[in-house]
Amino acid sequence: MKHEDVMVVKTQDLTPLFNGRAFDLIRDTASQVIDVIERSHFFVLRADAEVSPQFRQVIPYVVVTHGDEVFTLRRTPKQSETRLHHKVSIGVGGHINPGHGIVEGLRKELDEEIEIADDFDLQFAGIINDESTDVGRVHLGVVYVLRAAGKNVRVRETEKMTGEWLPRRELAPLREAMETWSQIVHDAILV
Repeated sequence: MKHEDVMVVKTQDLTPLFNGRAFDLIRDTASQVIDVIERSHFFVLRADAEVSPQFRQVIPYVVVTHGDEVFTLRRTPKQSETRLHHKVSIGVGGHINPGHGIVEGLRKELDEEIEIADDFDLQFAGIINDESTDVGRVHLGVVYVLRAAGKNVRVRETEKMTGEWLPRRELAPLREAMETWSQIVHDAILV
């Protein structure tokens, strides 16, 4: 893994806001979680953060929709996070580096991973807390829904992922192949 500093917050500062929910999209205390991130974040070496559950890496996670369809991604073995290879994802996201806040980090990740040719609206949807996997225990998802005016969306990083539009009703049979964050978002927002 290359040298990269990423935004983190202390897990102990977030835990009281999770209200015991270890696998959920949190909405009731989401604004308080955002306040903690904005007030208390700092940056550490990504290699250290990936193995340190006392920190949560802040990850903007964007679900791209158009009408009743969702832009669905499948990760290839060339993607850097080996724990997510071949998983289906309904979110675009990534780490936040120094010099960026949540929204700037979100826009940077969107620009790196996909191209959206149409206008869109972006709406905050909640916070993913996933303590069910090693990946989830060291990350925190800040979820947004992007409603695109058209379907002119394509993957930029074609060696790392493929993308296609799927109607929401076709997502349920793919649920078991989804990464856990996508399962959480699917269950909370898309069904």
